[in-house]
Amino acid sequence: MPPNTPHLPPWETLRLILPEITLALGMGAVVLTPFFGRKRDHRSTVVALAALFLALVAIVNTTHFGAATILGGMLSVDPFSQFFKALLLVFTGLVIVQWRSTARRNPRPNDTRMQDAPDLLCLLLGASLGMALMASATNLLMIFMATEAASYPSYGLAGFRKRDRLASKGALKYVVFGAASSAAMVYGMSLVYGVTGTLSLAGVALHIGEHGISPLLAMGLCGMFAGLAFKLATVPMHFWCPDVFEGAPTHVTTFLAFASKAAAICLLVRILLAFSAASSDASAADLGAMATGFAALGAVTATWANLFALRQVHIKRLLAYSSIAHAGYMTMTAAVALGLPHGVGSPNTVASAILFYLLTYAFMNLGAFTVAAVIIQRTGAEDIRHYAGIAQRSPLLAGLMTLFLLSLFGMPGLGGFIAKVWLAMTLSGAGTMGFVLIAVLLVNTLVSLYYYLRPVYHMYFTRDDGQRPAFAAAPASLAILLVSALLLLWTGLSPGAADRMTRDFATLAPPLADASGTPGMGALKDPGQDDTNRRRAPAAPRRRATFR
Repeated sequence: MPPNTPHLPPWETLRLILPEITLALGMGAVVLTPFFGRKRDHRSTVVALAALFLALVAIVNTTHFGAATILGGMLSVDPFSQFFKALLLVFTGLVIVQWRSTARRNPRPNDTRMQDAPDLLCLLLGASLGMALMASATNLLMIFMATEAASYPSYGLAGFRKRDRLASKGALKYVVFGAASSAAMVYGMSLVYGVTGTLSLAGVALHIGEHGISPLLAMGLCGMFAGLAFKLATVPMHFWCPDVFEGAPTHVTTFLAFASKAAAICLLVRILLAFSAASSDASAADLGAMATGFAALGAVTATWANLFALRQVHIKRLLAYSSIAHAGYMTMTAAVALGLPHGVGSPNTVASAILFYLLTYAFMNLGAFTVAAVIIQRTGAEDIRHYAGIAQRSPLLAGLMTLFLLSLFGMPGLGGFIAKVWLAMTLSGAGTMGFVLIAVLLVNTLVSLYYYLRPVYHMYFTRDDGQRPAFAAAPASLAILLVSALLLLWTGLSPGAADRMTRDFATLAPPLADASGTPGMGALKDPGQDDTNRRRAPAAPRRRATFR
């Protein structure tokens, strides 16, 4: 076959992206189901859950392939990305169950109508598809396409309540910030390409390792990272987050609070580890400055979010600032990938700490938002000052909400505590700056205790003068809450198994490139790509960048 002739990749390659293919087909199937029956919401839900399940099965069936770079270096399929995709699919499925169990049967004008189920589910699957691609992207073009594929459905989800003023306000702010960050991102990538002559992430890393970071390249990297800062909701790209969370339906805020930030942090870790692997004497100082910048960004984000959360009384805005703070903690840890001194720790330490944190954060976030959704459904209360007497009216829900909030804080015995301990242990390998970041993490954790306990105070110690009736969660919602609580107790009291699992999956495809900047292959080569006459550049002397 002549070179550059379009052809369908072989099955050995297609099976590695079968989860993404399944999600894409599921989007089409969900939209088509209303044409084959009257119960469009039930049929669409079943089809969406089936697509998520089949995609999860496809991931399980490809975990034994190891690390592979496929489609001409556009995507890396490795244990790190597969773990995130599996967690994302499980989380999305539970969000759909949460939505079904807490949706109003007789909705108010501004609520999500069950008749809109196909549209909602299609957007959820589309956002999941984009986020799955973000975790695997190893090419600047693919990074941009995956980020946009995750953003566009998210805009629709945020504004799904079309007649609600708060939802429209939040969605508009989301779109404006997203457009600005996308413009900065694509412009930055164009500068990176102009300086390095390659779109390959491995090629860019090798260029930095050999020549350092020039002022023009630094400008391009800043623009590129602006797009990731938007997805992570780090300062100053965080202003959209509280308004979107307040106006969007609770199941949408549940999804965005975890999925969007988790996909962005996985992509950030992949980029920083690629830069770290190609580091040399020529780039050590520049990468050290970059590590310091990301560490400062994470510290400022966590501190800013926790301070603003102190004054919040709306439960979804409070949890929005909480999610921003957790994004700051993970950003600080990701910076360590560039700042570990030679011989101390390893890049996989950073990846495993991030995966463990995402595992626990997914379920404590899911649990807290599910309790909030049940309370909103049963009582209409979104202000935490209206949580008065809930401990008497629904003691199980009050107890579970307390558990989830304390796990978000980092109470010993719960998964959130172990996750923060793993982050601190990873930060300790970065020398003096690492201990400064540990202090920032500790101080912010103590500050966050105040606003995490405010809903608990109102539930248990504020008197309910209305003598309102008792209520309970639906069976499906209760199942989600119990599963989330058990996982947090398991990871908090016996974290060994979860820690071993995340360490086993903390393996990324090696960021190798040949002299021309063409990405090299990992443990499994792309069968559709010719390896004839390929040569790899000699390895540059390895020297870890250090924090300034």
